[in-house]
This record gives sequence, C-alpha cells and structure tokens, in this order.
Amino acid sequence: MSLRDITGDLMLSLKKFDEWVSKSRKGSVISYYRGFLFAPDKQKLSPTLDFKRVEKLRKHVHDCYLRNLITMVQKKHDNLDYEYIAVRK
Repeated sequence: MSLRDITGDLMLSLKKFDEWVSKSRKGSVISYYRGFLFAPDKQKLSPTLDFKRVEKLRKHVHDCYLRNLITMVQKKHDNLDYEYIAVRK
C-alpha cells in the first residue's frame, strides 16, 4: 500500500505524523513523503510548488530526529523519486 493510498497525497500531514509519533511503538515505521524533499517542483510524481508545506514537514521530521524520537531512512525508487521513512526509536 502506498502513501497516496493511505492519505490521498504523497505527503503526510504534520497532525498525522505527530499522532503516529505519540501512538507508535519502538520499531514502528511510517512513510511520510514520496518525491524529492529538496526540489518538490522537480519530482517525478505529483510535482508541487507548495515549498512551504514541504519544508515545514521536512523541518518537523528532522526536529523529531534531533529529539531522538525517530531514525530517518530513505529509499530511492528512481531519479528525483525517494520515499522518506521514519522509524520510531
């Protein structure tokens, strides 16, 4: 099942991500973005010009990493097509 199947989008909302962090157990995994975080307008799947929304999610997830709540993982599907994954610590 893809992120789009779950959320209707290729990006998880901050609210859904926070719900997952608060309810998940150690080792739980969630895909929070599919595309290319650093150039969302150039990604192959659903390019977007909503840079603020993408950057806000990126910073929020990175903050959770810095607080030692998650490990960040990415899986490359193709050029400019990555799946960004969080693993609960």
